[in-house]
Amino acid sequence: MKKLLFALPALLFFAVLSGCANYGKEKVFKGVELYHTDKVTDAEADSLGNYLVAGKFADGKEKTVQLTKAGNTYQFRFVVKEGVDKDASYDKIAKFLANMLSAQVFNGAPVEVQLCDDHLETLKTVVADDYGKEKIFNGVSIFHTKDITDAQVDSLGNYLVRMKFANGQPKSTMITKLGNTYRFKFVVKSGADKDPDYQKNGKLFASQLSAGVFNGAPVEVLMCDDYFTTLLVLPMN
Repeated sequence: MKKLLFALPALLFFAVLSGCANYGKEKVFKGVELYHTDKVTDAEADSLGNYLVAGKFADGKEKTVQLTKAGNTYQFRFVVKEGVDKDASYDKIAKFLANMLSAQVFNGAPVEVQLCDDHLETLKTVVADDYGKEKIFNGVSIFHTKDITDAQVDSLGNYLVRMKFANGQPKSTMITKLGNTYRFKFVVKSGADKDPDYQKNGKLFASQLSAGVFNGAPVEVLMCDDYFTTLLVLPMN
């Protein structure tokens, strides 16, 4: 999975905060002022900061963010230009960011993304879906929710390596469960969900996963866009 944040620089307008309030301890990561309260550790702040650098959110330009926590929920807060909180087109990006922070930085813990004004006053809160944790097998990112065991993820990942689906090229997948049906989600290129050959292969792959990984249990393959939004559901043959 891409270390996201690709679209977020366009959301940021204010380089610095207005006023002199205490926003917590400050660290700087390649132009990003990251404040963190005493509800999170230095190590957690460093983890976030390094992630922002890896995802090119921290690109040398000044930006302001804050990390704090309410109960067991991490809150990633950042300053946006006026009106962004009212633009529904950014909701999908903000939610996906929350999902990625949960899975890739905070070990599956709940995360909120909060769009803020230049006083770090919250304008809008977006809550992460449950993407669970992430494991990587020869270039394939597998997100797995709590109803999937670590052993099942390892079995799936090793199967994908054996089948050369995991071949060193980056791919984004997720395994979850609905009732007794396993659901294998993967990101496809635009238009693939409308290609009859992809559809046929997807159904075959669902059957192979059932037999090779999940002991004959029902499996669905879900073709998804870059945000893991389902485009097409393919049941096994």
